[in-house]
Amino acid sequence: MKKSLLVEIIAFFFILLFGYTGAVKLSEIQTFKQELTSSPLLSSFAGVITWVLPIGEILLAIALFIPAFRLKALYATFGLMGLFTIYVVVILFIDSQISCSCGGIIEELSPKQHIVFNSACVILSAVAIAIQRKQQPTRQFTWVTGSSALGLFLVVGWILVTAFTKPAITKTGMEGRLLPSFDILLPDSVTRLSSADIPTGKPFIVIGFSPWCTHCQAETRDIIAHIEQFKNVNIYYVTPFPFWQMKSFYKVFHLEKYPNITMGKEITKNVFLSYFKAPGVPYTAVFDPQKRLKSVFTSQANVEKLAQAVAEQN
Repeated sequence: MKKSLLVEIIAFFFILLFGYTGAVKLSEIQTFKQELTSSPLLSSFAGVITWVLPIGEILLAIALFIPAFRLKALYATFGLMGLFTIYVVVILFIDSQISCSCGGIIEELSPKQHIVFNSACVILSAVAIAIQRKQQPTRQFTWVTGSSALGLFLVVGWILVTAFTKPAITKTGMEGRLLPSFDILLPDSVTRLSSADIPTGKPFIVIGFSPWCTHCQAETRDIIAHIEQFKNVNIYYVTPFPFWQMKSFYKVFHLEKYPNITMGKEITKNVFLSYFKAPGVPYTAVFDPQKRLKSVFTSQANVEKLAQAVAEQN
């Protein structure tokens, strides 16, 4: 493979990568900002990074496209992908459940896949730099760089295929946020439960609902029908609607039979649904053992996927 052709292929790959991720971040700018705000490392700089990173990625894609700037752009690519890799490694050591803010389909990668993907990109950029700088490449040099690039592209391709074939999960931009503080009145009309009283140490589900919502009713029937899958999971039903409506819902479905299901009416105002900017009900949220939002199901949740989302937090 000719020296210039291999460099152009690698550069074209990064043009597509940075152009895509930069455009996705800009098109979902508020979601991207909220994800950065949830990061333990970047929250203080979220406002700046929200704009600088996607615009920088697009500018870098343009620079890679221009031959006169390509070598400098490849150095910038090497540095940027190196920083991304270091960030993911540090985050993985802090908490493997923290959400990614990469943008688009890349967000579907697991933390370990992220590390492999980013590392492959770092090496690819290094290969392109080495080829670009080499004045008179030997046959051995050409074979080594060509084989390395081919192997790395196969790794990157396999990782991206797994991301594309993975079932899509609704992203709200609120992933990583802690459960807010609110109080609910339980069906006995006396007992109050604070969200602060929900125990840590294992994942749980909170469902924002309306008693007259047919999708809420259908989801509840499904959960009850598959209650064995949720027997070790605490499920909290929360509603801002009148107490008597909530109690009627509770009685109709005989929820007193299920000790892991707790239902209540928010006492002061609609905190839960408002805080997470729920587009409607049911709004089914899965929280990890540290009370951080991990997955959201809008409209009626599929109970199999819901059980899987909970299992992933254990």
